Amino acid sequence: MSSYISGQHRPVGSPQPDRQLTLKAGQMLHGKVIKNLGNQQMELQIVGRTLTAIVAGGLTEGESRWFQVESTGQPPVIKPVKTDGSGKPDVQQLLQTMGLSGNREMRELLTSMIRQQQPVSAEKLTAAAALLSGAADKNEGLSVLKWMISKDLPLKEALFQPILTANKSMSNPLSGLLNQLQSQLNAAEEVPLRQMMQSLQDPYTKVMQDQAIQRLFEKVTTGTSAEKNQALEALKTMQLLPKEATLSNWTQGMNAGNAVKGIENLIKSLGTLPQNQGVQTQILELQQSLKSIQQPGGLQQAAEAVIRGQQMLLQVKPQSQLNSLQTLQIPSPNTMQPQFFIQMLNEVQQMTGQQNSPASLQLILKEIIHKMGTDYEARLLNSASPAAQAQTVKAQLVSLIETAGLNTQTRDTAEQLLNRLNGMQLLSADNGPQQQLIMQFPLQLGADQTDVMMKMNGRKKSDGTIDPDHVRVLFYITLSSLNESIVDMNVQNRIVSLDIYNENDHLDKLAKPFIPALQTALEQAGYSFSAVKFHSTKEVDPPILNPAEDALSSAYHKVDLKI
Repeated sequence: MSSYISGQHRPVGSPQPDRQLTLKAGQMLHGKVIKNLGNQQMELQIVGRTLTAIVAGGLTEGESRWFQVESTGQPPVIKPVKTDGSGKPDVQQLLQTMGLSGNREMRELLTSMIRQQQPVSAEKLTAAAALLSGAADKNEGLSVLKWMISKDLPLKEALFQPILTANKSMSNPLSGLLNQLQSQLNAAEEVPLRQMMQSLQDPYTKVMQDQAIQRLFEKVTTGTSAEKNQALEALKTMQLLPKEATLSNWTQGMNAGNAVKGIENLIKSLGTLPQNQGVQTQILELQQSLKSIQQPGGLQQAAEAVIRGQQMLLQVKPQSQLNSLQTLQIPSPNTMQPQFFIQMLNEVQQMTGQQNSPASLQLILKEIIHKMGTDYEARLLNSASPAAQAQTVKAQLVSLIETAGLNTQTRDTAEQLLNRLNGMQLLSADNGPQQQLIMQFPLQLGADQTDVMMKMNGRKKSDGTIDPDHVRVLFYITLSSLNESIVDMNVQNRIVSLDIYNENDHLDKLAKPFIPALQTALEQAGYSFSAVKFHSTKEVDPPILNPAEDALSSAYHKVDLKI
C-alpha cells in the first residue's frame, strides 16, 4: 500500500469543532460584526460564540474580518488586523511580528490556520515550530500539526510523535514491524507477546478452536449423558478443567468477577435482539444469576445461564462472537486434541464455513482487532478484570518497553509499534455526532499475508454507538495477484453500494461471478445490495488516505465524504 494512501495536497475548509472561547492578548481571531452597539462597542460572532467587545475602526454590520486582541478586560478590546490586497492577513508580516521564521512550512501552517479561521497566537505557532524542527519529514509533520490544531489538541511531543508515526507509516505494512519484533525476541523475552503475535498470523485456527471449546462447554451442560461425559473428559485432557472436575463441579477454578462482567455484556447483547418471551426470560435468568453468583453452586448456574444465553444469541445472530472463554477466564488449551474436540471443531467449521467465507472473516476480524488492543485503555476503564484486558499486543508492548535491560534494537521496534497503535487511536476522531475510526491490522487471506487499512466515518446514535444504517468505510488492501486495491463502501438506510479501485482494466469481468455471493451475504446480515462499480486507477484517481490531511478535508478526492 503506497501511492493512494499518503497523498499530501488536499483541499481544506472543514467546519470548526465546537470549543470554548478563551481570549488572550495578542491572539488573532476571525469574526463577524453582528450589531453596532454604539460608543465603539460591537456584538461579534467569533469561533461560533457571540461576545461584546470594544472595536477600534469603522466597521459595518455583517462585515467579516480578522481581529487581534489588545486586552482581555470586560469588555475586551480588539482591533481589525491589517490585510493584504486580497483581504487576508499578511502572513509574512505576522510571522515577523511574532518573531518567528518565515520559512515555507510556517507560512503554510499559518495560511492553513487563517483559511480554516482558527484562532492564531504566537504561543501556538512557537510550539508548532519547535515540533516541526524535530520532524525528519517536514511535509508529514506539517500535515499532523494542521490536524492537531484543527482538533484543538495540545501541541506536545507526547501527542505529536505517535500521531506523526501513525500518519507517516500508514503506507507501510504493520505486519512487517510485528515480524521484525518477533524475530528480535529471543526465547527468554516476553513469551506471551511472541505467542500473541503468532496467533495473529493464523487467527482462523484460533477462532475455530475457541468456538469448538465453547461447544464442549455447551455439551457438558445441555448434551446427552454420553456427550456430557465425552465433553468433560475432552476438557480435562486439554487441561481446560482440573483433573478433579466432575459433571457436578466442573466450574471449579473459574473467576466470579470475570463472570459478572461477561454476564452483563451478554445481557446487553440480548437486549439488542427483537424482544419476545424467550429473550426476556433468558435476560431475567441471567439477571438472577448475577444476584446468586457468590452463593454455593452459583457460579456453575451462572456459567450454564451464559451458555444458554449465547445459544439464543446465535440462533438470531449466527455470526455473533461467542465470549464465554473471556467471561469465565478459562486458560488456553494445550496441544492435545481429543477426538470429541475434533468433532466439535468440524461442526463449527461446517457452520461458519471456510477461512474466506463471510462468517469466518467476520469472526477473524473481531479476533484480530481485539488481540491488537488499540482501545486497551478504554477496556481497562470498563473492565472488572484488568489482567484479562492485558492479553493484547498493545498491553504487552507497554510491559516490554518497561522491561529493564532490554536491548536497544528491540526497544526501538517495540516503541515504533506502540506509537503506531497510539497514533491510530488519536487519529480516530470523535466530533460530536460524527465518529471517525482509523485502523490497520495484519490479515491472512488464503496464501496471502497482507495488511488491511480501514477508515470509517459514521454518525453516532443516542447511546453512543455507531449507527450501522448510515456509514462509510474505506478499505485499502494489497494482494499478490491484484496488487493495491481500494474498496469504498457506502451504507445509506442499510443499502450498500461499493466502488472498487484497482489497476486491472478487467476486474469487473473477474469479479462478476462473485457478486451473487456478495448480495446473499449482505442480505443474510440484514442489508440490501445496491450496486458495485469498478474503476481502473489508470483512468480514475481513487480516494487517498492521509488521515491528518483527510480530517481537514470536507471531501475526498473526487468522492463525496459527507454522510
